[in-house]
Amino acid sequence: MARIPKTELTRLKATIPLAVVVPAYGVELKPHGAADLVARCPFHSPDKTPSFVITPRKNLFRCFGCGAAGSVIDFVMRIEQIEFLRAVEILQTRFAPAAFIASPDQIAIPDPHRSDFSDPELLADVLDYYRTTFQRESVPQEYMKSRGLDDAEMLEHFKIGFSNRTLGFRLPAASRQYRSHDLRARLKKLGVLRPSGVEIMAGSVVVPIFDENGLVAGMYGRKITQYLRTGTPTHVYLGPHRAVWNVDALKASTEIILTEALLDALSFWRAGFRNVTSAYGVEGFTEHHLSAFKKYGTKRVLIAFDADEAGNRGAEKVAAKLRALGIPCFRIELPAGMDANDYMRRADEPWRSHP
Repeated sequence: MARIPKTELTRLKATIPLAVVVPAYGVELKPHGAADLVARCPFHSPDKTPSFVITPRKNLFRCFGCGAAGSVIDFVMRIEQIEFLRAVEILQTRFAPAAFIASPDQIAIPDPHRSDFSDPELLADVLDYYRTTFQRESVPQEYMKSRGLDDAEMLEHFKIGFSNRTLGFRLPAASRQYRSHDLRARLKKLGVLRPSGVEIMAGSVVVPIFDENGLVAGMYGRKITQYLRTGTPTHVYLGPHRAVWNVDALKASTEIILTEALLDALSFWRAGFRNVTSAYGVEGFTEHHLSAFKKYGTKRVLIAFDADEAGNRGAEKVAAKLRALGIPCFRIELPAGMDANDYMRRADEPWRSHP
C-alpha cells in the first residue's frame, strides 16, 4: 500500500473544512452554541434530534447518537464507504483548493460581473463542467461501462456528464452579492442548486436534454454513489420537462422507439438503433412528446417500457394517447422483469435483436 506523507495528511485535515465537505454530501448544517455546527447524522436513522456535531476550531466531527467521530478523512471514508487511500484521493482531487480553484484548465462558470448571459448559456456552462468531471473521474466511467454504455461516440454525442459535488466551489462566495444577478440565486431558480445550496445532481451521471435549437432544456441525473440517505431518489430531473430527448430521431425517421428511461434509450442507440427517444419515467410521457410526434409526422411508435406492472400500465396510457392522434403503436416485448438496458447487456449481439 502506498504511503502518504504525514505532512500531506496534516495539510488535508487542516485546510479542508468539514463545514465545506459535509454540506457537499447533502447534509444541512446549522449553528449550535457559540462556535459549533450541528446536523442530523447521515450515518444512522432516525435522528430526529440533531446529534452530529462539528467543531470547526479543531475540524473534527462527532455523533452523540451512533458514536461516529474523526477528521475530514474519516468522514469521507464513512459516507462514501471507501478505504483510506481513496478518501484521501477524493479530498485531494475534489475538495483541496488547488484542485478546484487554482487549476487553470478547469471549466469556469460565467463571469459573475456579467449581466448579459442567458439561462441556457448558464446551463450550458454547468453542463460543460459536468462533462469535464465525467472525463476526469473513473467512478462514473466505470458505472457507464457496467451498464454497457461506455461507447466513446455515444458519450460525446449526448454530452454525458457527472456531478461530483464541486460545482459550488466554482461560484462566488455565498455572502458576496453581484448587483442583481447573483449566480447562486439563479442556479437555485433553474433547479441546479437546492435551496440549501446542494447540487440536485450531486453524485449523478448526467444526461442533458436539448431543445430543437440545441439549447439545454433540462437534465436527467442517475445517482451512482454507494451511500444514499434513506428516501433519496435515484432518478432526478432538472426542472419541468420542456423538450424531447434526441429530437433529431423524430426529424430523421417516421418510426420511433420510445423507452421508459434515458439509459434505456442510450442502450438502443448504443446497439445501433438511432431512431429512439425516451419518456421521463413511467409517468413521464408529456405533451411535448405528443406535439413533436405530430410535428415531425411520426407514423409508428414502438413502446419499449419495462416489462413489469408499472411499465405495462405506463405503456397502455402512452398507447391510448398516441392512438388518439392516429399514430399506430406496438409494444416491444422484453423478458419479464427486465428493462431495455438489462436485455441489451445480457444479449450476446443486441444489434441483431431488432424489435
